[in-house]
Order: sequence, then C-alpha cells, then structure tokens
Amino acid sequence: MKRMFVFALLVFITLNLSFDAAGVFANKNNEEFKDIYERKLPQTFHYKYDYENLYKFLNITEKEYKSEWNNGKTISEIAEKREIYPQQLIFYLAEKQFEALDHALNNREIDRYFYYDYAISFMESDIIEFINRNPNNKK
Repeated sequence: MKRMFVFALLVFITLNLSFDAAGVFANKNNEEFKDIYERKLPQTFHYKYDYENLYKFLNITEKEYKSEWNNGKTISEIAEKREIYPQQLIFYLAEKQFEALDHALNNREIDRYFYYDYAISFMESDIIEFINRNPNNKK
C-alpha cells in the first residue's frame, strides 16, 4: 500500500511539473509571437515607379523612352539595347522597391511581416511584369 501511495505521488508530481513547464513554454511562445497575433490588417503598399530615375538608369531621355515605348518596346528591350542586362535592371528596380518598403516600415505604414511577405511573394513578379509588358506591343 505504501508503495502504491509513493508511486501515485510520484506520478502526480511528475504530471504537475510537466503541465507547469508546458504552460511556461506556451506563455513564452505567445509573448514572443505577440506582434504576429496583434497585427493591424489589412495593410497595403503600392510601389509607384519613378520614371525620371528610370530614364537616368537607362541613360535615355524621356523623349527617347517615349518614342521606343510608343513603338512597342518593353523596358527590358530598351535596357537590352543599351547593354543593360536583365538581371541588372531587376536588381535596380528591386533596390528602389526595397527603399520604398524600408520607408513604409520606418513610418509604421506596414509591419515587418508585411515587408517579408511582399518581398517574398510579390516583388519579383511585379518587376518582371513591369519590364516585360507594353500595351503598345502588337506581338
């Protein structure tokens, strides 16, 4: 009988300590990720391309750019004609978007999770579409 009591007491203490440890772990995690749960939603960010700086990067005047654009050339084709490789163009545009994202993050317009999501999910496809589309292109 005494052995049974000691065994039951040990089981009780072990279970009680386990639940306390689990409770502390859960509370630590909840506090650690509190900012995820309390995010302001929805958040929006829209990057507006700066054509003046784009002209400078492409080493082209606005008049030359508009002429090529109106003839159906994409930004990618305009850059290629000036020996700017597609990856250089993408890096330039990504850098400009990151600068705008940094500004929005620092001004608390977006949070860091939105920043990560935008950078991972949207930026590449946005840039690729931007440099390869032209409504004037009749192809």
